[in-house]
Amino acid sequence: MYGSMISLASNMPSRSPRIATRPARTAALAAWALFALASCGGDSPNEPTPQPQPQSPTVSAVAPASGTTLGGTTVTVTGTNFAAGATVTIGGAAATDVAVSGATSLTARTPQHASGPGDVVVTVAGRTGALPNGFRFEAPSASTNQPPTISGISSRSSRPNVPNRFADLDETITVTATVTDPETSIDQLRFEWSAESGTFAGTGREVTWRAPAQATTPSTVRLTLTVVETYQTVNSQGLPVAAEHRVPGTFDVRLHASAKEVRDLAVEFLVDFSQQRLSPEQVVRNFSDTCRGKGEELNDVRDHQEDFTVTGYNVEPNPPVEVAFGGVCRERGRTGDACSYVNVRWESIEKTNGRRWVTMGVDQVNAIYENSRWRLCDSDFFGTATINGQRTLRRYKK
Repeated sequence: MYGSMISLASNMPSRSPRIATRPARTAALAAWALFALASCGGDSPNEPTPQPQPQSPTVSAVAPASGTTLGGTTVTVTGTNFAAGATVTIGGAAATDVAVSGATSLTARTPQHASGPGDVVVTVAGRTGALPNGFRFEAPSASTNQPPTISGISSRSSRPNVPNRFADLDETITVTATVTDPETSIDQLRFEWSAESGTFAGTGREVTWRAPAQATTPSTVRLTLTVVETYQTVNSQGLPVAAEHRVPGTFDVRLHASAKEVRDLAVEFLVDFSQQRLSPEQVVRNFSDTCRGKGEELNDVRDHQEDFTVTGYNVEPNPPVEVAFGGVCRERGRTGDACSYVNVRWESIEKTNGRRWVTMGVDQVNAIYENSRWRLCDSDFFGTATINGQRTLRRYKK
């Protein structure tokens, strides 16, 4: 019986595996349920806490509520939810120097804008708040800027005592303008120089001008200065615009070839003296009335024409000339602005007795610059004379 029971037991199917796997399946089902619950949004201790969304700023007031169309008015904007990094536009144009004082206040500087009202918009982190027509741009009155005044233009030479408005060919002179302006400093003005001939160097109110190397002299060269003042005013919309004043001035320079002009005057005078074709008054026509030498020379010419007949003469055509304003000539202490030294030779017959004279030497003719032209002043002869072949005088004043 015992053996039969063992045999029967061994032939029956075993149930122990099914009993052994039931707890594992239960655990797997529980884990899957938890995963599904988590996937469906169930509460989890590791899920982050939702953050509150930022609120849009609001704008409630702007002070002051108006300012110039030129911009630059500092305004205080009040409202809510302001934060660092906020930007401000007024009338669609960006304000500058935005400074956030706190969540309810900031300051900014207004932009330039046409006249009229403009919305004030504050933007924080992409969110905006606005105060419609919160600021009014008002156009200022147009500027009444006064133009510059050119009170004078003058020139100076590097040579001493040269008069104003004088230049020799190829000479460089300094030209200076005296200018005033009630609103703009002199260094902010623009000076535009031009001339009919010659060239300018430099900028500003003081420049140099180089006279042409060749020209007909004496002549006048006009220098022109235009002083330009640039200033800011407003247009019809009150927006800033640049404007300018252009003030012209002129300065006439008397151009000379001084050595040649003095030389020509001296030679012409001595040729006229020698030819004896003109009246004494015409012979001394180029002498200045302000020089005592004119009267002396007039008497000499009269005496010479009365006492002598010139039969031959030689006047050096290209004598040396020394130009020195306010200088002194070599002989007799004659003062003048230029001195010429002309070699001359005369052959003449004394009318009363027929004696033949041969006179040789240097005629010193000095000149002055007067009323923008060269004039002769004195004539002094220094040399020797022979009468009928006999040398009689070492120095002779004609």
